[in-house]
Amino acid sequence: HNDEMALGAIEAIKAAGLLDKIKVVGFDAVDDAVAAVNAGEMAATVAQQPFVMGQLAVVKAFEYLTTGTIYIPVDLQLVTLK
Repeated sequence: HNDEMALGAIEAIKAAGLLDKIKVVGFDAVDDAVAAVNAGEMAATVAQQPFVMGQLAVVKAFEYLTTGTIYIPVDLQLVTLK
């Protein structure tokens, strides 16, 4: 789920004393989530690529207007502790 939900889950997991037993992965790579990954509290977060998504939107709009169909693959980037 998104990073805000993942960060909330981490707080609950920490309160239960289970952070060393449960891995949490978020989605969006917000600053707090990246900090949690760097601190070793969150296993990973997925960084989207808004610039590429914008480019793809224009290409796919043209594709739809010329063919009537579209297919949209989206590459993602996993952010983990290095």
